[in-house]
Amino acid sequence: MFSKSVLSFLMLGIFFYGEKVKADASNYEKLLDKISKLEVKVGILENEVELKDRLMKYIIAEQIEETKKCTSANSNENPIIAFSAHTNTKGSYSTGETFVFGNVVLNKGNGYNAVNGRFTAPESGLYQFMVHVCNLSEKHVVTAIVHDHTIISNSVQYQTSGSSCSTVTALRMVEKGEGVFVKCTYPTWFKNDVHRRSTFSGVLLHRQ
Repeated sequence: MFSKSVLSFLMLGIFFYGEKVKADASNYEKLLDKISKLEVKVGILENEVELKDRLMKYIIAEQIEETKKCTSANSNENPIIAFSAHTNTKGSYSTGETFVFGNVVLNKGNGYNAVNGRFTAPESGLYQFMVHVCNLSEKHVVTAIVHDHTIISNSVQYQTSGSSCSTVTALRMVEKGEGVFVKCTYPTWFKNDVHRRSTFSGVLLHRQ
């Protein structure tokens, strides 16, 4: 048989052990609660990251699509129309004759005809045209840029000795289907060699 003091000690030990178990259980429950709250926060953060990622992808896709639309619109508003052609040989032309530049270097839009020397505008708009010609010694080069039947720019080139070159330019609003060409307005002799090349060119600056 245990004495009263021993029993009291045992009961006191059992009491403290029970209290410790209760405390440990309470701490365990608190720990579980903290873990649960952390899991909720992690889940919320993961959802936020996913939403931000989706939003960023959507914004980037929208920007790419807008850029494509702008590029397409600009391309349609200002199509590339340009030509350049030249001659390789010297020759003479009579008054009223059209200069034919038969060697085509560039013909975006297929507006220039190398057979008759005429440019037909594929689109309406503001165009710039240029003709560069070189004369024989003591011979005239008299040229005019003609829009349909109207001379829009002309020039006379003459030199008593040797040869030289001149360039004529013109800006003109041209309607789709209208023609532009270079005409001889006085008996003319072209000079062409490795250092000189007579050229006719044009470009659409702005679509109407």
